[in-house]
Amino acid sequence: MLPLTDNELLTRVGPGTPMGRLLRQYWMPAALSSELAEPDGAPLRVRFLGEDLIAFRATSGRVGLLAEGCPHRGASLYLGRNEEEGLRCVYHGWKWGHDGRCLDMPNEPPGCRFEGKVRAVAYPCRERNGVVWAYMGPRADPPPLPDFEWNMLPDNVPFMWRNYRACNWMQALEGDVDSSHINFLHRTLDRGELSTVPGTNMPGHWNAQMALTRKGDAPRIEAAEAPFGALYSAARTMDDGREYHRVHPFLFPFHTMVGGGLDARTVSLNGKAWVPMDDTHTLALEWQLRLDAPWTDAERAELLCVRVPHGFLPPSSAPAGAWMPRAHAGNDYLLDRELQRSKLFLGVLSNPTQDAAVQESMGPIIDRSKEHLGPADAMIILMRRRLLAAARALAERGVTPPGVDEPALYRVRPVGAMLPAGADWRAATDDRRRAFAGVRDEGN
Repeated sequence: MLPLTDNELLTRVGPGTPMGRLLRQYWMPAALSSELAEPDGAPLRVRFLGEDLIAFRATSGRVGLLAEGCPHRGASLYLGRNEEEGLRCVYHGWKWGHDGRCLDMPNEPPGCRFEGKVRAVAYPCRERNGVVWAYMGPRADPPPLPDFEWNMLPDNVPFMWRNYRACNWMQALEGDVDSSHINFLHRTLDRGELSTVPGTNMPGHWNAQMALTRKGDAPRIEAAEAPFGALYSAARTMDDGREYHRVHPFLFPFHTMVGGGLDARTVSLNGKAWVPMDDTHTLALEWQLRLDAPWTDAERAELLCVRVPHGFLPPSSAPAGAWMPRAHAGNDYLLDRELQRSKLFLGVLSNPTQDAAVQESMGPIIDRSKEHLGPADAMIILMRRRLLAAARALAERGVTPPGVDEPALYRVRPVGAMLPAGADWRAATDDRRRAFAGVRDEGN
């Protein structure tokens, strides 16, 4: 269990909170480039760390991120005109640049103008490999972008989508470092193996990798600190006595990775950035990178269908309004009891929807003082400790959190490995966990 004081520290992310201050040290994936496709196009509402913001692509193609309320009288800049390198408020015509400078206040007489004295809240943005990153931290000169392999291969943009959760970021994040739940929550009954959606063909190496997790419902979990955060192995014993290890990282402050099959030539890597919208809503960036060949448009469409088989609700202009799934708490995630009896352990289609169902069922913010954790929760326990320690070190001593100024720490891959019983999984997988191939140092 976790003391209530620690639970509050861990889950509260608004301005001025210790965890909110920690998260603001890092770059956050604010939008997909495709969501801001056209210069001078429609602005995009986003919400992160308790702040309502407006993203827009200026005439030059540069992305800006401003507080939603116009500094003049508070009208929403979402209603504004995106024109000539700025966002113009429709109430009185005041215009704001991507850096928050006031470029024009046409309703004021020439002698009374004070453009240089008024600024909008603006956060720096950088765009790389299909992702718009935002820095909401205190530095005038932001740190470098993290060297994520999936974000640094211009000839191989990963499949990406946004994964919404109506719950606190930590209970969503914890589900992605919990390897033992896949033998239950994601189990199919008719074939005795694990699958994403019955009848849907995922890549062969993915199905083969997931089938290996059938060997025992209780994997042996070992977790260890790492410079980038934490690392764990979930080991299952095979029929021949060898052990199949799923070795997956957590990377500060909210990044997870899974996948990494046994064959490095056809490996597919998957990961998420569990970005808090506020204390009770999360908008993850989910990516899937295939190293041997980029995804085709047809494959991207199939992958989205696999991940969100029921599709999304009609899009709205609200934050995350394009990513609200049709299967949600209000309709019990389209739970099919007959499917539950005959095919799926939980009669809900797709891994993300199954995860959402249980994570959101805990309530907006779970009371961790009532938990009863066991050895299978070793990685969750370690990850919490790492985040709590980093938040306290920043708040009490001004210690820069891990990875902020060390972009190379993020050159990491998840791996799967078949090892002799009792082998040192960290040493045996060290080389394969290094993601140097194709990574460029420039681009920050």
